[in-house]
Amino acid sequence: MVFSVQQIKYEILAYIKECGGEFGDYYVGIAADPKRTLFDVHKVDKDADPWLYKQALTFYAAQTVQDYFLRRLKADGEPVYNGDEDTDCVYVYKKSERTVP
Repeated sequence: MVFSVQQIKYEILAYIKECGGEFGDYYVGIAADPKRTLFDVHKVDKDADPWLYKQALTFYAAQTVQDYFLRRLKADGEPVYNGDEDTDCVYVYKKSERTVP
């Protein structure tokens, strides 16, 4: 399912509120394959760590969401400046001693 910028912002904000912690406790990224990125790259534990991803309408929409969380709310993450039309998923996870930024 594809979501708008506002829908994704709301979903992530609600998820962070539900899971607890500060925005800096969370990593927000963009990927074409968010499950692979979450579990293989960042080493998120599927069952133990809080994580979420949402598909945006476009890469630019995903960038807009990521920018909001990184610049305005001071979440952790590496800004993604380049991506193709498939790079449209915004993901978030709560950092832990297991995860790799």
